Amino acid sequence: MIFEGEILGEEIVFVRRASGLVRELGWFDIAIWALATPAASGMTYYAVKILGDPSAYGGNIALAFFIAGLMFLPLVIGFALIVASYPRSGSLYVFVSRTLHPVLGFLPFWYFIIGGGAAIASGFLLFIGIKALSGPLVVAGLSTGNKGFIDMASALTDPMNQLYIALILIIVIWAINYTGMKVIKWVMRILTIIPLAVTVIVLIALLTLGAGGGVASFDNIYGAGVSQKIMETALNETVAKSAGISPLTPNDLLTGTYGMLLWTLWAWTGLEIVTFVGSEVKDPSRSYLRGYAIGFILVMILYLANALIMPWIFNYDFLASYSYLKYEHEDVLKSILGGKPAPDASVPFFASLAFPNPVIAVTIGLAYFLWYFNTVIPIWVGGVRGFFSMAFDRILPEKLSEVSPRFAAPTWANHVTAILAAFGALMTLLENMGFSAAEALISFLDFSVFLFVWPTGLALMLAPWWRPDLFERMVFPSKLLASIVGAIIFGLGWFFMILTSYTDPMIVLINIIVGVLGLSIFTYMSARNRARGIDPSKIYSQIPPA
Repeated sequence: MIFEGEILGEEIVFVRRASGLVRELGWFDIAIWALATPAASGMTYYAVKILGDPSAYGGNIALAFFIAGLMFLPLVIGFALIVASYPRSGSLYVFVSRTLHPVLGFLPFWYFIIGGGAAIASGFLLFIGIKALSGPLVVAGLSTGNKGFIDMASALTDPMNQLYIALILIIVIWAINYTGMKVIKWVMRILTIIPLAVTVIVLIALLTLGAGGGVASFDNIYGAGVSQKIMETALNETVAKSAGISPLTPNDLLTGTYGMLLWTLWAWTGLEIVTFVGSEVKDPSRSYLRGYAIGFILVMILYLANALIMPWIFNYDFLASYSYLKYEHEDVLKSILGGKPAPDASVPFFASLAFPNPVIAVTIGLAYFLWYFNTVIPIWVGGVRGFFSMAFDRILPEKLSEVSPRFAAPTWANHVTAILAAFGALMTLLENMGFSAAEALISFLDFSVFLFVWPTGLALMLAPWWRPDLFERMVFPSKLLASIVGAIIFGLGWFFMILTSYTDPMIVLINIIVGVLGLSIFTYMSARNRARGIDPSKIYSQIPPA
């Protein structure tokens, strides 16, 4: 068996003898990335928005986040074991393709890097992330009487402006990636520590309001008794019918919490992204295990803090009522608010109500927007390394494996990710405009982000017996641990896949198109390699060089 990019005769099996990447990240960076990538939507929107979903109202949001975290814990353990043992770009892809089959390695990760895990998702998140700033700007305007703040908030929620801002940010992130991992490392450290500090301060400060204190803050801005009218309209059957809507009715605890689960599972995605930079981590066997554990714990603490504090301070029923009317009956909500702006239900909006000073409000808004920005950077990096690792295996065009000798950063893989991110931003605009195909594409992101989970679990289960030569290199080569953790990941992967397998014909068609496109490229590159005298089986019989 040949390892580490050795030469078969005169033939270089991989594109070159070394990846060209450099080890720049430490355990602290792994922890930062593991915190930043899941945190954005879970802390900004889901902690309050979910409450008004008719299928979720009555559930326990903190319990839903906790259960989703427990479901992701086996994934974190399995991912940490794999990437610490095989620290390469796209470690999970490398492990699955070598243990099971090249196609079972390629296809799920093709979906992931194209769709909800990286490239298109980057544009989607940059498009929607700027709205985190709009709610606090509305509060700043209403509290000071300065219409300029409200006009700015309105501009930030205009879909065309969101597209322009997303495209500008795509160029910024493309440039950050082009200049290499050292720049990315420090950008991520700064852009994670700042919003983390603001978020912690905000949550602690909210506790000083006491139970229900946030509702009074809402009425101070929107008028006495407005919060009560919102709750009566949403929850009281008589008042709701007089407003021409159906009331929001509670589910039982179990049903409501299960209804929250898809949202909270999505909130935990992103932890897998740090596995894509294995070739760029110092002392990976220790850095991944330590950094992953710290990152996971921090995410759990922040999610639970948001989920417990927000409904306690602002009243569960009020948050649910506002969210329900905002997303199901916005005209009714605007009527109750007397024509004043009705921002999206978000943590930064409600938190800024409690502290309506314009400087504080804008600071809160900027901090929560940074959670989106610092999420996109790692998933962009994951997409770039995903394209790079497949091209290094000669199964995507080899141009995608090119690395800048000056910055030790992939070049063409970065360009392709930027193009797909811009496409994702454009599709998000079209979704906002009601185009059904764009809506289906955005829904496709849910399916594509989870598809790789079950093959990873299956590979971990089978590695001790199918590829004992690989398994011996595990940092903790316990067959029992690999079998148990792998089986759990396999089962969870099927649950995730079924949960996100929407049956809408347009979504199914997009799933098929993406899969056929990927397999067509795989088939063409395999045939091309054969014609050049390169045996694909030799590539997948070994681990690529770092």
